[in-house]
Amino acid sequence: MKLRTLMLLLTCWLPVALANNGPAAARVNGEEISEFRLERYFAEYLEDQGRAVASIRNPKAYKQLRQAALDVLIDKELLWQESRKRGVVIDEQSVRRQVEQTRRTIGGTENFNRRLQEAGFDEASYTEYMRRELAAQQMFADLIRQRFTQTRHLLVKVAPDADAATQAQARLRLNQMRASIISASGFVSGAVRSPFGWHLIYLQNQLEASDVPQSQGLEAVTGEFVRQQQTQARRQVLAQLRVQNRIERIDDD
Repeated sequence: MKLRTLMLLLTCWLPVALANNGPAAARVNGEEISEFRLERYFAEYLEDQGRAVASIRNPKAYKQLRQAALDVLIDKELLWQESRKRGVVIDEQSVRRQVEQTRRTIGGTENFNRRLQEAGFDEASYTEYMRRELAAQQMFADLIRQRFTQTRHLLVKVAPDADAATQAQARLRLNQMRASIISASGFVSGAVRSPFGWHLIYLQNQLEASDVPQSQGLEAVTGEFVRQQQTQARRQVLAQLRVQNRIERIDDD
């Protein structure tokens, strides 16, 4: 992780003892995101965009930015809760490795401990919140991967006792259908027989780096296409989580 990201983590994942002080900015399935936590994160959020609270003169713009910052905290809480539902486990070695990377990036043990103290952490509590962050990140990646790789199938119905001519005609029709989708799919099977007829199994929306041609001047176009697809997938994943869970946005009122 970059230093900027690490600093944001220190304000995104405040210890519970600090995060639950004072009024709530939002609740996610009953779990509070406090105004204290939002205030701490909002300043970092603006700084990350090269802005300062004092420079925002327009009340509407201020409110929109604050709502965007709260969106990030809500999304992180949703992903963390989803990771717990699905039993995502982050191994101890990965957590320790990330903590050590943070220590080195910040500039050694002394600077690391000072920044933790400023954010209301000690090393033990920060280690647990790093585990939480890694679990949320893994959950997000898994959900996006599931959206990119969707298994579909086509079926040409044929009676189990159909004659050879009917079977051959069904297979021909299926192969014609196969030709129409093969260029847009990461994988397309051959014709598969079942008691219901002939099936074609394929993967839809499989977007792996190795599948994208990077030649003959198409790099910029294909790269932008993949970025757009990834951005859309991220938005869809988070939108689906928001719909499926109970969110109360108190700070917006």
